[in-house]
Amino acid sequence: MAAAFRWWRPAAGLLVLLLLVGCALSPSQQAAIDQRIEQAHAKADSLAGIADDSVPINTPLDDLQLGQGEHHLLVIDHGSDALSLRLHLIRQARYEILVQNYIFLDDSAGSLLLAELEAAARRGVRVRVLVDALFSLPDRALQARLSMAHPNFELKLYNPLFETAVIGDAAFLGAIACCFRRLNHRMHNKLLVADARHGVVGGRNNADRYFDLDTRMNFQDLEILVTGPVVEDMVAGFDAFWQHPRSRRPSGLRDVGRVIVEGTLENSLAPIDPRLDDFIDRLNQTAWLESWLERGGYRVGRVEYFNDPPDKPWWRARRNEPTGYGQDSTDQLHALLAGARKEVWLQTPYFVLSPAFRSTLAGMEKSVDVIVSSNSLAATDAFPVYAISRRQRLVMIEELGIRLYESKPFPADRHRFIRRYPALIEERAAGIDSPMRGDPSTATRQMPGPRVSLHAKVMVIDGQVSVVTSHNFDPRSEIFNTENGIVVYDQGFARAMQDFILPMLAPRNAWRVERRESDPGGLAGVNRSLAEFFRRWPTLDLWPGYTTMSFQLPSGVEEPDDPDQFHEVWLPVGVSPEVVSTQRRLMTGLVSRMFGFLWPIM
Repeated sequence: MAAAFRWWRPAAGLLVLLLLVGCALSPSQQAAIDQRIEQAHAKADSLAGIADDSVPINTPLDDLQLGQGEHHLLVIDHGSDALSLRLHLIRQARYEILVQNYIFLDDSAGSLLLAELEAAARRGVRVRVLVDALFSLPDRALQARLSMAHPNFELKLYNPLFETAVIGDAAFLGAIACCFRRLNHRMHNKLLVADARHGVVGGRNNADRYFDLDTRMNFQDLEILVTGPVVEDMVAGFDAFWQHPRSRRPSGLRDVGRVIVEGTLENSLAPIDPRLDDFIDRLNQTAWLESWLERGGYRVGRVEYFNDPPDKPWWRARRNEPTGYGQDSTDQLHALLAGARKEVWLQTPYFVLSPAFRSTLAGMEKSVDVIVSSNSLAATDAFPVYAISRRQRLVMIEELGIRLYESKPFPADRHRFIRRYPALIEERAAGIDSPMRGDPSTATRQMPGPRVSLHAKVMVIDGQVSVVTSHNFDPRSEIFNTENGIVVYDQGFARAMQDFILPMLAPRNAWRVERRESDPGGLAGVNRSLAEFFRRWPTLDLWPGYTTMSFQLPSGVEEPDDPDQFHEVWLPVGVSPEVVSTQRRLMTGLVSRMFGFLWPIM
C-alpha cells in the first residue's frame, strides 16, 4: 500500500505547478515592459523637483563625532519614535537609502514611508527597497507603479513563487504541496541604512502595529540605531541579498508585468492619514532627537553585525551542537549562549525550543540563571506557535531550570509601553482599523484600547554582551528564515537592555509559568510521568493533564528568594489566563496535542 502511494506527492506537485506557474515572461513581453518603464522614468526625471516639498533637513546625527573604531548606539524602544526616526533618516539622506524587511504594508505608516522614499528618489537619492515577497505590498498595481516611479527608486521581492509577485490562497496551498521548503524559506531580516553611515536593526517590520498606530493590537518592539564602522557590514549584507538570483524585480514577474503593459495603474498610494501629521511636524523640530540622543545614546567600541546568507542551507540548522562562529546567525547565537557563566536574559515573542537550542541550554552550567520573557496565549498573535511551545513547558522549567514569564495582553504599564495608547482608545471608538492579512480575531475580552504583544528579540549574557536581532530564537529562525542582528560588547549597553526587559517581568505586566503544586494522594508523580511520556511523541498527546500553569504574584507581596516557597506566595490563575474565546482554547489544545511534528516551522 505504501509503495502504491509513494508517487502521490511529486505528482500532486507537478499538477499544481502546471495549473499555477504557467510560463515566465517571454523576451518580447519583457522588452515591452522595460520600454514602458523607461518611458515612465524619463517622464519622472523631467518632473523631478516640481512637486517635491521634501528637502533634506539638518540633523543632530551629522554632528556625532566618533573616535577610531567607536560606535554610537541609540535605543529605539517605542513605536512612535521608530516611525519618526525613519522619516528623519529618509529626509536627511543625501546619497543612498537601503530598506530590507519581512513585512512592508501599504497601510497608513507604510504609505507614508513609501511617499517619503519616492520623494528622496526625486531629489537624487538612490533608494533600494528589498522586501520578502510573501507578506509585503500585496497590491500588484502598487508594485507596478513603484516600478515606474523614478529611476532612482528600485524595488525587489525576495523569493517570489510561481513567477508572480502576489499569490492567492489557492497558490499558497499549492506551494505547501509542491514547494514546501521554498515556501518557508523567507527573508526575515530587518534593516534600514542611510548614506552607509546610520543603520537601524532589530525586530520591527513596516506596518501600523509596529508604530503604535493599530487600534486592535500593537507590538512592543526594539531596534537600535547604529552609527559607526559596522554599518559598512550592514551595507555588504544588504548587497548580498540584493544581488542574489532569488531577489526579483516585480516588473519581471507575470502579474505585475501584465499590469504595466495594460497600463491599469489607477491604484496609487493612499492619501496620508491625518493621524500622521504629528509625526511629520516633528521633523521640523529636531529638539526631540537632540534630547533623545542625550538620554538614550551609548558610545561603545566593539559591535558586530551578523547576517545569514540569502541561500541559507536548511540542513545546518538541524545540528544538535553549536558549531561556533560563522555565517549562520544561529551558530553565532548558540556560541554566545554556550559561553554564559552567570545569567542569560532573553526576550522573544515565540519561545519554541529546537533540538539544537535545547542542547545548548542543557550544556550550560546549572548555576547559570536563565530568564525568559515571552507572550502568553492571550497576548500572542500566533496561537499555533504558542501551542507547540506549551508542549515543552515541563522541559523548559524542570529540565532546563528556566524562569519563564508570559506577558499580559493588557499590562498595567501599557500606557508606558505604547505612548499613543490614549489616542488609540479614541481612534478605536471612531472606528479606525488596520487589518493585516491572516490576522486572527482577538481571544481576549473587549477593552477600549488595543492589546499589547511582545515582538522584541533581545538577549543579554552575563551583563556584558547584548544581542538585538530579527532572530526569534525558534526553529523557524534556525531552519528556514534568514536573519540578521548585532552583538554589542559593552556593560553599560547590556544594562540598558536588561532595563528594557525588566518591566515586562513585573507581576503587574506578566504571569510566571511554573509547575503545578503537588497533587494530594501522591498523584503528582504519575501525572508528570504520563504527561512527559506523551509529550515526547510528535503527535497524539492523549494525556489530558497539564503539568505547568500560570501564576500571579499578589499586589504588595514580594517574590520569595527561596524557590521552595513559590507556591506559598504565587497564586494560580490557570493554563490560559484572560483567554475568553472557547474556540481559541480548543484550537490551541488541538494543535498542541495533535501537531507537535510541526515544530520545525514554528
